[in-house]
This record gives sequence, structure tokens and C-alpha cells, in this order.
Amino acid sequence: MSSVAHTVPAPVQPPYPYQAQGVRLRPVTMADVLAVNEYRSLAQVARYLPHPPQTVADTELTLAAMVTQKELQTPGQWLDLAVEHGPTNEAVGEVLLKWDAANPLRGEIGFVFSPAVQGLGIAFAACTAALEIAFGHFGWHRVEGICDDRNEKSAALMTRLGMRQEATFVEADWCKGEWVTLRHYAILNREWPVQ
Repeated sequence: MSSVAHTVPAPVQPPYPYQAQGVRLRPVTMADVLAVNEYRSLAQVARYLPHPPQTVADTELTLAAMVTQKELQTPGQWLDLAVEHGPTNEAVGEVLLKWDAANPLRGEIGFVFSPAVQGLGIAFAACTAALEIAFGHFGWHRVEGICDDRNEKSAALMTRLGMRQEATFVEADWCKGEWVTLRHYAILNREWPVQ
């Protein structure tokens, strides 16, 4: 697969902020620390994230790593896109796209949102816009998503996005002191509807 990596160019970034579906996506910046920490510090949000509720210092470290990857140059990198909605540029969530290290025509989507925007369709709109970027700009063939089996909201969101559940891996990951069962979802470029 490494020979393929050498023949595939870096993903073409769209102009940011990327506006679609009533939301705006743009790479996170250090100015987003307080807004992002507002939801990443909540136990209910961090429950299904790989980290415990974050302090402001934790969120600073997270964003410091992410701002260095705002333009994907190397397979394996994550692009963390802040989600804006309404008149302000304050982040109400994040959608992350990972350029797969083993197969540069494949990616992964992840997401985290403030409970304040739950039930407003913002998560669906933001993830729809991110998939538009993944398929329409990056030219990826396949996008995958993984969630904790207990995370019904994430599973429902991926299903609404047209992603199919392809596998359940029972007690496949050790996280926060317990074995976690994971659901794997995916969608292909040719299955993604033209909006």
C-alpha cells in the first residue's frame, strides 16, 4: 500500500469557512479553546471520547496538536473542523476527518458537539458538509466511522448520513478501565448522494 501513498496527492482543501447545510466548517484555531472546552469538559460529552472531561489546559494541548494538521499533508493526519452556526464564529462542535495511513483513498469521520445544539439538526448538517469535503474535495473512495456500541446517538447519526453498519467488534478496545464494544460504519463515494 505504500506505493499507492506515493502516487496519491494530498487532499485538496476547500476554501474555508466551508458553508453548506446551514453550517460553516473551518479548521480549529487556538482561539477556539474556551468554546471547545465548554463541551469537552462535560462528563456526558467525554463519556464516549478517548479522554476524560478536559480541563482548559487539556483542551489547549488537544487544539495545539490539531492546528498543526489543518492542511492534510501526510496520511494518518486528522483535520479538526470547528462547526459554526448562527451569527457568531464560536465553535458549537467539531467534525474530524482522518486521512487513512494505510490507504490514502480512505478516511474516517469523527464528531463531537455541544449539548446546547443537540436536536437542532446541526450535527447532521455538519457531518453532511464534512462528507461533501471528503468525497467532493479530497476525492476519498470510502469514509468510515467508529462508535462505542452504547453510543446510540452517534450510531443513529451515522445511519442518517447513509452509512451502513458493517461490523460489531465485541470488547475490542480497552478504554477508561473497561472493555468497549465498537460499531463500525462506512459509506462509499459512489453511495454518497449529490446534494
